[in-house]
Amino acid sequence: MYENKYKNPKSTDLPDLEAFLQLIADLDEEIELFAIGGTAMVLKGIKESTKDIDFLTDAGYDKISRMFTLAGLTEKSKSKLVNIWNMKDVRIDIFYEQFILGVSLPDDWKELSEHIRTIGKLKLYILNWYDIIITKIARAEERDYKDMLLIIKTQKIDFKKLKERYFSIAEESIISDYEERFKHLERQLK
Repeated sequence: MYENKYKNPKSTDLPDLEAFLQLIADLDEEIELFAIGGTAMVLKGIKESTKDIDFLTDAGYDKISRMFTLAGLTEKSKSKLVNIWNMKDVRIDIFYEQFILGVSLPDDWKELSEHIRTIGKLKLYILNWYDIIITKIARAEERDYKDMLLIIKTQKIDFKKLKERYFSIAEESIISDYEERFKHLERQLK
């Protein structure tokens, strides 16, 4: 299960997120970052704040470590499951190699992601909403279910498509009780 004990004591909002993005863009290096979870929701104006900043990247750990160190960020965990950094009192979680919270994303995750904007050499994307929901099911905290319901209502999610995508990867992922977690989401929608 995803460790929650290091989350920010305060909420992270759009100005915090923009400060982080500008800091990384100022390094003038090519990089792609894919916003996931609450970060994606804040970028799209679905909610005002989140507990931390979460990104998936296909850049390697060595590049991220070098860039984030140059930007003055402090590394809190070198884990490749979730590489944790701090920008003063803002926590940044980086996920690698299409693997988030025990879920190995389908091969088309990158093509389905939405390009938001480019800041210098930084290309900013939002992971597609179906995979964001799937990763929230994997963690399955109560706040994740609230976020999932909000995404489903605001982003016109095809629930049949979501269910098919989820079950095509859930059994092979590290999601305990994956069937029950999805049933819980279905019950919440009713």
